[in-house]
Amino acid sequence: MKTYKTSTGVYAEQELAIVIWRNPKTNSSRQSRFLETMTSENSRFPMAFPLESLVRNKNWSQATKVSDKETLYDLISDTERSRPLIVPLPVAREAFGWEDFYIPTEYTF
Repeated sequence: MKTYKTSTGVYAEQELAIVIWRNPKTNSSRQSRFLETMTSENSRFPMAFPLESLVRNKNWSQATKVSDKETLYDLISDTERSRPLIVPLPVAREAFGWEDFYIPTEYTF
């Protein structure tokens, strides 16, 4: 089991998640990426957050947490910035093959 240490605490991989939504520009440009996610000025990789914080945060109340790649595949085409998906890191790895995530050194809640 992979763990990530930050100044805020130590998190197991399954305790961290990214937020994704479908890129609206894919309708008008085939060269646009299909998905968008939160990133940081410090990294181009998807930014990971503690899963429990995302689920409880009122700013993400319209987000849907997915628990497996089949559910992710079912919901991905209908997701948008106002209704994003919360994807645990193991699901993102399995569904997309993504291996690199940006883990901030500290989380502020």
